[in-house]
Amino acid sequence: MKLLIAFDFDHTVVDANTDIVVRKLVHDSKIPDSTREISKKHGWTAYMREIFKILRRNDVTPKKIVESVQKIPPVSGMVELFKFLKCNNCDVIIISDSNSVFISDWLKHYGLSDHVSAVFTNPAYFDESNLLHIEMYHEQHSCKLSAINLCKGAILEQYISDQSDKGVSFDVIAFVGDGNNDLCPSLRLKEKDLIFAREGYVLKDILTKPESDHKASLHSWSTAYDIKKVLSSQVFHNTDLM
Repeated sequence: MKLLIAFDFDHTVVDANTDIVVRKLVHDSKIPDSTREISKKHGWTAYMREIFKILRRNDVTPKKIVESVQKIPPVSGMVELFKFLKCNNCDVIIISDSNSVFISDWLKHYGLSDHVSAVFTNPAYFDESNLLHIEMYHEQHSCKLSAINLCKGAILEQYISDQSDKGVSFDVIAFVGDGNNDLCPSLRLKEKDLIFAREGYVLKDILTKPESDHKASLHSWSTAYDIKKVLSSQVFHNTDLM
């Protein structure tokens, strides 16, 4: 049984929003109203680009930024789940609207870098002046469910296609998430697949409405132990999913 499991990152792998944690490194009084308006007009990535400039002007160092992200705890049981997935030869990918610096440093800090096959997120880097730059992962206008810079459903389908070109196919695909931007990939899954929507977050609220047209089986979760339990029983021991 070959499983591909895709994770969101904020409020899914880590128990906070990385952008919000880093934004709090500077006092709210340092953020002008014009910057706050950027997210409404130009999107969240453009907003965070300005936040990083404010952090630099206020001498918030790369070390302080990275350490603040590394201090974010994993969702309960998530490290154990990643190890379980690796032991079962699963393909694990992350598709996130965070950025490459935050995700790679956090994974490295927890010793999970080699547990993840690929990370799809907004590219970021520190320049020689210690400014953190962030760019859009891509620019898309076809998916109305997704932000302009990141359609998780398109990324997931492209990864599956790329692996197929390499001779790799998946018996089951699972998606784990919590928010609005996790709806698109959830709706692209098939009947044999699995959606894990975090309890108490908007994705579950959307998918449990009577008008929801998702095809994959829906499972709510509070900790990663809940996810592991479902995978153990329904993927690795239940041949009906073959």
